[in-house]
Amino acid sequence: MPEELQPAQTLKAAYRYLDPLRPLEGEWLKAFYVERPPDSRVDRLLDELLLDDSEDDKTLFSGQQGAGESTELHRLSEALQDSHITIFFNAEKMLNLGDVHYADLLVLLGLEGYREARNRDIPADDEKAQALRFWYEERFLEQDESQRLRSEVSGEVTMGVLRIGARLSQEEPFRQTVRAKTEAGLADLLDRLNGLLTDLRQRFGRRILVVVDGLDKVYDLRRAVDLFLYGANALVAPACRIIYTIPYPLFYSPDFQQVRQQFHRNYLLPNVKVQERRGTPYPPGREMLRQVLLRRVSEALIAPEALEALIEASGGLIRELLRLARLAVASAQSHKEGRVTLDDVAEARREVRNSFRRILKAEDYRHLWRLRETRRLDELPPEAADKLLHNLSVLEYDGESWWDVHPAVKELMDEADTRTRK
Repeated sequence: MPEELQPAQTLKAAYRYLDPLRPLEGEWLKAFYVERPPDSRVDRLLDELLLDDSEDDKTLFSGQQGAGESTELHRLSEALQDSHITIFFNAEKMLNLGDVHYADLLVLLGLEGYREARNRDIPADDEKAQALRFWYEERFLEQDESQRLRSEVSGEVTMGVLRIGARLSQEEPFRQTVRAKTEAGLADLLDRLNGLLTDLRQRFGRRILVVVDGLDKVYDLRRAVDLFLYGANALVAPACRIIYTIPYPLFYSPDFQQVRQQFHRNYLLPNVKVQERRGTPYPPGREMLRQVLLRRVSEALIAPEALEALIEASGGLIRELLRLARLAVASAQSHKEGRVTLDDVAEARREVRNSFRRILKAEDYRHLWRLRETRRLDELPPEAADKLLHNLSVLEYDGESWWDVHPAVKELMDEADTRTRK
């Protein structure tokens, strides 16, 4: 039976529920999700998807690392489940993001389409499913393996085909073979894939939505441009709705204007504000972050002043909030205190602060002082802005209105005010 998820009553349970790398889905989404403030919700994107009666529109989606993108995509998928068949997969787990190509993505998308058909009890020998399966077998399986699979039960056939996906992420020579054969047979793959997607849509009377999560972790910006700009014609070709996550720094790349022209819409998920641009507290954001913690951890385990200190230190990043809280829980456990205190939060903040101390250079501080004074990103050289956004030293709020320095970085700046301003 599934576990009953309630606020943790012990530090051990709190540590488990505060996993910063686990997006909310399924039972965790129902138990722990907290509605975001109006200025940082995905409601606008959801409304656009509902307004648009297209069956093959493509969306680009991103946010700063730790803003809660994966959780919001799971929530969006659930909100659309009555009118859509949703295929959700994490490209980070299924592809090598250090070496990703549009052909890899289309091959994976085809495999996921085939898996969805099988999950919906469409037989492996169904005409449309079989046509797509044969495309993979003919190109990527040895003849004896292909013949063996065709003689086996449909479950074995499915597993045999899906093993291609595992090899794609793990074997570089196989990856190169897949790309060459996919590019040579791209029109045929798309024809068979689109035939299956159209058949699924007609059988079940719902549109197909594919959510490709994890591509925002492509850390080589040049590779991301190659994927979404030069591979755009292929990425928009599948006959279904697709949401592609993209790296956040790509939004600030000179190439982004060309990238966005290839897709129907783009959406940037803002961070949750803990304060307004002029520094006054922002109660809706603070209350939302407070509830994020209290849904997972009993109030008896966190001193009130420690709870507020965690919210302040997070800068509005959901993952940072959970990471800080988890570090504080570990500190409380080691000190045998029974609950998180302000001293535990100070220890957690020190650990996060030191992580920034190791990566920031003298020239970075000069740029950070400039941004802290102006709250404007365009005051910085493009290379400096890209670096500071990517390493989370600078956080974006209100979608595109203003920027601020991460709270831990502010502490470092204030430690050595005179030296870092020069």
